[in-house]
Amino acid sequence: MQSMSSIKIATEVKDLLSQMKEHPRETYSDVIDRLVTERATDTHDRSLFHIPLLYVRIRDMIHTLADPIDLSCERDNGDFILYNHEFHLLATAPDLHEALVEITDEFEENWKDYVEQDIHKLSSGAQMFRQKLISLIPEDSSRGDLMP
Repeated sequence: MQSMSSIKIATEVKDLLSQMKEHPRETYSDVIDRLVTERATDTHDRSLFHIPLLYVRIRDMIHTLADPIDLSCERDNGDFILYNHEFHLLATAPDLHEALVEITDEFEENWKDYVEQDIHKLSSGAQMFRQKLISLIPEDSSRGDLMP
């Protein structure tokens, strides 16, 4: 059984949800889940929602980001497309979980390409991007010799 939580819903919204039930035993949770699923499977080329990326993996260690990265999510021909231009992240997968795994892989590749490289071999733009990546990982995280 799925875990449940309580949320406050205005009486008018509750009445609307009751009217949207497809059968009498359908719960409000079922109605909301159906509406969200229908919305997520919309195939229009537009941003459907945003997902905050809170954790990343670097060298098999999970880090909590100091500031979440806002990922835009779109659907195209049944695939989820997640992206963030600021951090050069892009992933496409048939389900959201796989897309999030790809995004964390992309972040780790960026980390290896910019943070773990010799800073003197990076262009000034690459050095700025490197600092932006480093700023996402809190100081108390174990970074070994990754800092300049």
